[in-house]
Amino acid sequence: MEQDRALTLEREAAAKGEVLPSPKRRRPFRKEWLWCYLAIGLPLFGFFFFNAFPIVISFAAMFCDANTYDFGSMQWNEFANFSEFFHDAKFLKSLGITFWLACSQFVSLFLAVIVASLLNARRVRGEKVLKILYFIPYICSSVAIAVMWSIIFEQSGVLNQILGTDYLWLNDAERPYLLTWAIFIVILWPAPGYGIIMYTAALKGIDKGLYEAADLDGANAFHKFWNITLPMIAPMTYFLLLAGVMAGLGIFDQATILAPVSWTGTAGPENAGLTVQYYIYYEMTEFGNMGYASVMQWAMTIITLIPCTIIMKLRKRAEDNVG
Repeated sequence: MEQDRALTLEREAAAKGEVLPSPKRRRPFRKEWLWCYLAIGLPLFGFFFFNAFPIVISFAAMFCDANTYDFGSMQWNEFANFSEFFHDAKFLKSLGITFWLACSQFVSLFLAVIVASLLNARRVRGEKVLKILYFIPYICSSVAIAVMWSIIFEQSGVLNQILGTDYLWLNDAERPYLLTWAIFIVILWPAPGYGIIMYTAALKGIDKGLYEAADLDGANAFHKFWNITLPMIAPMTYFLLLAGVMAGLGIFDQATILAPVSWTGTAGPENAGLTVQYYIYYEMTEFGNMGYASVMQWAMTIITLIPCTIIMKLRKRAEDNVG
């Protein structure tokens, strides 16, 4: 019946001068496809098992009392975690410290653009060697860098000997802010390396004709830098700023090394080294409070998304202006 019907349709189409589309044929399965499906399936499995599943569990844990890794202990707690969150002065303090330490990324960008501009403006001998030296701290382990600086910050360390002081940088009860500044320095020291490399590449892509036209108009070095260089490298600046904000608001390694939680339960004097991620980690591992830790993590995710979304829109606008 189907064949007769198909023949009838072909005859009618031929009489009208129409061409019927060829019927779709099912391609035979090939053994090579099995390896393709396997190559695609393994990353997907890793994503769902190590990322998607924990995200779902953390979202559900916000509304429950739950012990660490014991999903059977999850019980509805009538938004008690949220009530605790909105009355937690410790979280606000850790958030303030995190924001202050994140400002090191802005200082890093400033240093990176200055150094990259100087390297690009003049033919410096050993430019490649300097770039390597600037970049080496960036690729070093953050834990190793923090351990190195913890030795420098000791009371009998190099820094006090240079300054002629005897400060307890990491444990001064009278000056707890010294610990925050110490973490700030440890974060800032390796940070400009990546920006210098990226800015150098961006600066080499600027059309030299723009500077020649500015010279004809009598522009000085500052005017050329402000009106040509900065607008042309704006997309790169926003990219580095986006990466810096995400890294700055997720500071953890340096704080845990320089401000280990003592028997008093504080990260340094007056919790001067307590960042949000450090607080979340401590609340989860030491107290087993998975529900409250999840609330803080989701809150920090929302806080991070706000500036990141703004920066991405500004970067898109800068790309349109340059293009």
